[in-house]
Amino acid sequence: MSFLTTLFGTPKIVNTVADTVKSGVGMLDNAFYTDQEKSEMNLKTGELWLRIQETTAGENSIRSITRRILAWMIMGSFIFLIICGCVIWKFDPEWAEYIKQIVVSSDLGYLALIIGFFYFGSYGLGGMLSRKGSIK
Repeated sequence: MSFLTTLFGTPKIVNTVADTVKSGVGMLDNAFYTDQEKSEMNLKTGELWLRIQETTAGENSIRSITRRILAWMIMGSFIFLIICGCVIWKFDPEWAEYIKQIVVSSDLGYLALIIGFFYFGSYGLGGMLSRKGSIK
């Protein structure tokens, strides 16, 4: 009986065991990403994206004008190459394949995707969020 009293009777040991159990339960809780946590993270990400868009939308500095010119150049080049590839394919499939390889190897498609999402995605996301809030 004195062994059990010694083992569980000391407040320091009891507190240590309780702290260990609490930290173990906390680790187990943090190991799972619940739907509520996912939705909160998505909401925070959306709010951050809209704040970035609000910050850059009204900007008319030289830097923002340069960004817009580069965006037009990249999107214009991408669309031009895609249209040329489609038109040329009718007459010479080898040249169309060559144009496709240029687009793929230069990562122009990824740049166009990023620019399109940055400039047009914010408009679409803002519209979806404003419609979502108005429908009840």
